[in-house]
Amino acid sequence: MNLVLRKVVVLAACLVLVFAVAGCRSVPEYRCDQFPESIETPPETVAVFYTPGASELLVFGDCALARERFIPCSTFKIVSTLMGLDSGAVSGKSARLGYDGQKHEYEAWNRDATLQEAFQASCVWYYKKLVGKLDKSYVQRTLDRLHYGNAAISVWNRNGHNVFWIESSLLISPEEQVAVLADIFSGGAGFRPEHVAILRDCMDAGTVGDFRMYGKTGTGRNHNTNFLESWYVGFVEIPGKDRVFFAIHGADPKRNVASASLRETIAALIRQLGPILQKYAGYLPENGS
Repeated sequence: MNLVLRKVVVLAACLVLVFAVAGCRSVPEYRCDQFPESIETPPETVAVFYTPGASELLVFGDCALARERFIPCSTFKIVSTLMGLDSGAVSGKSARLGYDGQKHEYEAWNRDATLQEAFQASCVWYYKKLVGKLDKSYVQRTLDRLHYGNAAISVWNRNGHNVFWIESSLLISPEEQVAVLADIFSGGAGFRPEHVAILRDCMDAGTVGDFRMYGKTGTGRNHNTNFLESWYVGFVEIPGKDRVFFAIHGADPKRNVASASLRETIAALIRQLGPILQKYAGYLPENGS
């Protein structure tokens, strides 16, 4: 499908947003377009694409939402996985933290699990335990280093079982999500390569068209509307070219939005954008043609 991307220039400024340079993140230009008519989305949906080296973000939907901060919910498991590995709280993909027998709403959570199984099932009890093993000052330093949204963990529970990433103090924008992912997978975030490789395996979501997709879902309740809103964030690997990182966030003031539906939305968009993403991963020319 031939999608014409119309350029929307966002003023560059030294804000805590995307693409860290000497400790400061500047705002890039956007290339904005609407979602293809064949792809249905909730009314408040934005999808952002970025590849290292490109001067622009590709944005679909409402461009203003690309900079709006939302609760990260289970997309935070990307960073907490790395912090768990980095700190020694977990030792690898097969690490178990011990199921306490409590019944949960999802059957996949009602059993012991490895790190990889917990990540792929988005198992909250496992990650509560994992984050509970981390030192608050270490978590704060890591989020500050990553420029992870507002980096706010003010509701830290010193008794463990922290949920500051679920409907609480921590917030991040789609623009910031792709910047964090790019930092992590480019080796610029300070994590050991073997730990990043474990995270990549945990994120593996299979093939989409000609690409391999990696991602993480996230769902939480918007307390203004009382409905669920969701994320799907990750990247695709393009053979012979750079990764293209993406973040999609969707909300509807009248109904719940499931993360699984956003995963399907981004997969459909990636299939339609195939040639454009390949060109983007090789970097767009100055005239954007």
